[in-house]
Amino acid sequence: MANRYQFETTLDGFIAVYEDTGKFNNRTFAYTIPATTLEQVEADREELITWAKTKATGRVQEAMTPWDETGLCKYTYGTGDGSRKAKPEPVFVDATGVPLERAVLKDVRKGTKVNLIVDQKPYCMGSNVGTSMKVIGVQIIELVTGNGAVDSGDLSTEEVAGMFGAVKGFSQADPSVRKAHAEEIAANCTPEGTSYDF
Repeated sequence: MANRYQFETTLDGFIAVYEDTGKFNNRTFAYTIPATTLEQVEADREELITWAKTKATGRVQEAMTPWDETGLCKYTYGTGDGSRKAKPEPVFVDATGVPLERAVLKDVRKGTKVNLIVDQKPYCMGSNVGTSMKVIGVQIIELVTGNGAVDSGDLSTEEVAGMFGAVKGFSQADPSVRKAHAEEIAANCTPEGTSYDF
């Protein structure tokens, strides 16, 4: 039982999509769910929570939404530190639906314009119920800096590329990366003026 959404947004927050990294050995990015899509996501959540409550045992406790009041949602995936089950990497494609080469993922940064395919699924763990948001595919429309691609979990690379179709924008065969403005660069840097690149 899942609901699928497809929408255009920009990547936000700390972005690490090339390889598992850091204390928790994972990858991450954030995105904002557009207002019109958010209304549908919230309505669907109510139905999914109702279903999950029928599977719960004991005094039911409902988890917080995976997004905040503005629709900002952080997505984390990867092998992890062993304390949780690994989450598969979304499929990354360019604007024409061609899977990105692995090397491009190193450079994806905040502000990259994307189309996303996201599944909202209910869960029930004992008395705790909630929903999760799983990113299935990422189509880069405007690259602020970046590239990448691998596995979508439930969908093959070809199926994700087929769902997106082709749009005008970033193409791996003919890149047209724009120069980031000084404000964007400053927003992606630490107070000392250096980036978070490792």
